[in-house]
Amino acid sequence: MSIKRSVCALTVTLLAASCCSSAWAADADQSGKVSVTLNYVRAVQSNGAPDPGHDKDCTEQLKQPSSRYIGMPVSTSYSIDPKTLIESATSTFPSPVSTKPIQLSAKLGPLGIAGVYAFGAFRPAALPDAYVLFQIGLDFKNPVSTFLVLNPPNVGYNCSISSSKRAPALSDFASPVSK
Repeated sequence: MSIKRSVCALTVTLLAASCCSSAWAADADQSGKVSVTLNYVRAVQSNGAPDPGHDKDCTEQLKQPSSRYIGMPVSTSYSIDPKTLIESATSTFPSPVSTKPIQLSAKLGPLGIAGVYAFGAFRPAALPDAYVLFQIGLDFKNPVSTFLVLNPPNVGYNCSISSSKRAPALSDFASPVSK
């Protein structure tokens, strides 16, 4: 009986150690770099709601030589500590308006959206007429980059381009300007 108890105690101890070490690993600082391509265009109203009547207009706008967003690669480096929630991210991308290959970057701030790690830069110096958004799942999978290209107010809509067809609605990303 004593051997059975010892084996049982050892098994329980090993299982507990295994569970604790995997929980510890999940809380470890996560850093990474992901690359995606912007392909999915949608028109949106100023409040972020879809405006499908202008989707074709946005597609035309975002593939012009002065606004080359379609097919644009975006690389995002991130560092996230799930335990302390200290987070940072920077997205790097080619200039959509330059004829020369110039790399631009935007430092993104955490947005605090439940269920994902989400970051944004609103009118960054690199792209003063755009919002740059990035999110990645709590499991550090399914990265999504989304750019909102702001049109003049008299146009009546803005253009969103994302790396995911199922990107979250832009109304889910609250702009600090609108709060």
